[in-house]
Amino acid sequence: MKSAEYIKRLIENAKIKINPEVKQAALKRLINELEQTKNINSAKLKPDTGRIFMNSRIMKLATAAIIIIIVSVGINHFSGPINFTSVAWGQIVKNIDDINYFHYYEIENREGSLPSIREGWYSNKKIKSISCSGSQGANQIIDDGKTVKYFDLHNNVTVLNSSDIQRFGNIYEVLTDGLFSAVYSQFEDKAPTLIGDDFLIFDFEPPADTDWIEKISVTVGRNSLTPIQIKTYYKTEQWYSINQLLIFDYEEPQKEAAFFEPPTEIKAPNGIGRVILGGEEVEIDIIDAPGIKKAIVRLHTKFDGPSEDLPIPYRDRYELIGQPMYFMEITFILDNGYVSNTAKDCPLWLDQGVKAALGNEEVWPDKIYRNIRYTPVLRATDKQDEFILELSCWLRTKQPEP
Repeated sequence: MKSAEYIKRLIENAKIKINPEVKQAALKRLINELEQTKNINSAKLKPDTGRIFMNSRIMKLATAAIIIIIVSVGINHFSGPINFTSVAWGQIVKNIDDINYFHYYEIENREGSLPSIREGWYSNKKIKSISCSGSQGANQIIDDGKTVKYFDLHNNVTVLNSSDIQRFGNIYEVLTDGLFSAVYSQFEDKAPTLIGDDFLIFDFEPPADTDWIEKISVTVGRNSLTPIQIKTYYKTEQWYSINQLLIFDYEEPQKEAAFFEPPTEIKAPNGIGRVILGGEEVEIDIIDAPGIKKAIVRLHTKFDGPSEDLPIPYRDRYELIGQPMYFMEITFILDNGYVSNTAKDCPLWLDQGVKAALGNEEVWPDKIYRNIRYTPVLRATDKQDEFILELSCWLRTKQPEP
């Protein structure tokens, strides 16, 4: 049947993207209607007139009819103008790979304290985030694609590791500490759990080895097919009891390259003392750190052996710095005379800070929560085995529930 073949060719060559099922349904409907028209008119028209009618009227309207019928079939046959249940997770992953810049917020809601909020920016394989909640931990975090550095409130480096971007590859995976990729790479064909007016939600169960996670939920824009929110639900019985929420903003103007450079101005420490390797304890007076009076320190060990002989958390930094590391004991005394517990083996590197903390409610005689966040930095002197120890420190009390 020439007329049917012509219509079939028109649909096959249509310059609009057509779902294969819609294409077949549209073709079948149009051919059926064409057959009915031929049967009705065959008795009324002479053979030549019928041929001319079919060629001039049906064929000339065929292209327009295809568009109309495809749309109507898409609406009526598939229960909606666009079938978003056919959007698979694999399509989201492809869009993620094309994103070079965004602005985001990371919110952690911890039981018994106010939420911790960080604001961050990602641009061409670099990340910078800043604490928005007066954190006395990492004030800034900068990952330049080679290393990731954490900075305290005085701009001392407290953590130095290999780049998370380099380790994970995907920025969303970095922000979820690997859970994003570990969970979702298995679900290329996964359909959304919930379809809203302007969003899709994909829910994922965590891998078997992450027994502290309840589930991870990813909200995706229906038009952009990119993540606009990732929420990690932690199991409430775990001691840290956190829910983490990541919110993505793709509209903020891109930051200049200089924005991602590390801070250069380091604030003065709260205490300075001279220590000797293997020597006696030294008392260091603490100033401008409310609640903390002094620190008692002793530098007892130098290590320059193979990294395999170190605890795992120290190995990466030890290899990156390529210098000996040291260990000290440290105890703090508060303004009210309370004495903290003692860190027996606090690690130190020359000219590098260390993220450290002491104390909780069990430590103090009145059983009230107090936590001392501190950053020790070791400086060399012109004498062998004699060093200057700089201490930046903050006393953190338990925050009220929100």
